[in-house]
Amino acid sequence: MPWECKRFLEEKLRNFKLCSSDVKFVRILVVGEVGAGKSSFINAVNNAFQERITSGALVDGRSGTNCTIIYKTHHIKGKDGSRLPFVFNDVMGLEPANGQGAHVQDIITALKGFLVEGYKFNPLTPVSENDYNYKTNPKVSDQTFCLVNVLSANRVSLMYQKLIQKMKEIREVASEYSKSCYYSLESSRNVFL
Repeated sequence: MPWECKRFLEEKLRNFKLCSSDVKFVRILVVGEVGAGKSSFINAVNNAFQERITSGALVDGRSGTNCTIIYKTHHIKGKDGSRLPFVFNDVMGLEPANGQGAHVQDIITALKGFLVEGYKFNPLTPVSENDYNYKTNPKVSDQTFCLVNVLSANRVSLMYQKLIQKMKEIREVASEYSKSCYYSLESSRNVFL
């Protein structure tokens, strides 16, 4: 990060405009291990743009358990309280063992825009197409434009292989999904950014 350009970058993001009326916000999905700092990251971004301490995303750095249990969109606000053109979606953290953290399929469902706001994560069973928490026809604005993986720097070398594999699986789906979205947008000449 070139810190001497911080103000320039901040102003560029504050004044960022989307080219389509179908998309109100750039949706950013934040994924990572339980306790890695996903919610803290979202709060830090909001703090930077509001130039004060905020706590929109609940944080529990001590217990080692999931504080985030529902799928929630966090709007980033400017100094004047206006919403900036990007949002963060917070999800339940991943765990190496099945049945304890967010189900990988739920993360993939959120990535593609099929998960409804307020969905309560169930580590044992992912949402299905027949569930009321599943959007059958998501809009472009429901889909994720950016995937952010948050890792705890002091625990990277201690991460379980199963957890790393879950993150790779999500990243691979995101990569394939972004390619298919790009081609469909290009073919319809409906490029948003």
